[in-house]
Amino acid sequence: MRHMHPFLQKQLLDYGIFVVEQAGNESFNRGMLMNIGALESVKLCPCECLIFHDIDLLPEDDRNLYACREQPLHLSVAYNTFNYKLPYEDFFGGVNAILVGHFRQVNGFSNKFWGWGGEDDDLANRIKYHGLSISRNPANISRYTMIKHEKEKPNPHRFEMVRSGQGRFTSDGLNSVQYRVLDVQPRRLYTWIYVELMKV
Repeated sequence: MRHMHPFLQKQLLDYGIFVVEQAGNESFNRGMLMNIGALESVKLCPCECLIFHDIDLLPEDDRNLYACREQPLHLSVAYNTFNYKLPYEDFFGGVNAILVGHFRQVNGFSNKFWGWGGEDDDLANRIKYHGLSISRNPANISRYTMIKHEKEKPNPHRFEMVRSGQGRFTSDGLNSVQYRVLDVQPRRLYTWIYVELMKV
């Protein structure tokens, strides 16, 4: 947070930061947490733009504007861990900006990806399926440093789930996420939301 607030304040943005933490010992489900973050944050602030941000990524360049455009925007184009290159053409992981209306239109993230990986590729497919396109800033300003940490266990079924995802776009997402909010705490630098995830 000490890095993000000065970065966002330099951009003269009206913003709020929401950290959604998963309770229990189940495998991590990033897609569900992002869906919950979207649903809960719009209850607490009248926002039109959502920025989904992995907690382990730090932006390096103030010109990488944290704002939505007419199309969904991939902000984290170049990571230090990928030698500042896009790992593959449709990569949509890390940090994204999307209008609330577009996020609802594509039905958010899938809730089916337990463990690391796949939910961001599935979201990219949802965006394209609904006639939207992914925009990007130039790689020289969309640079990020990844904080070193222990990797989450990969989802062994993620590639097949991404390939077969289209059949779930309308039934699996924002409209089907099930969870229980255990605690909400407005803290000095962010709002913390602690949730229990329900498997659907």
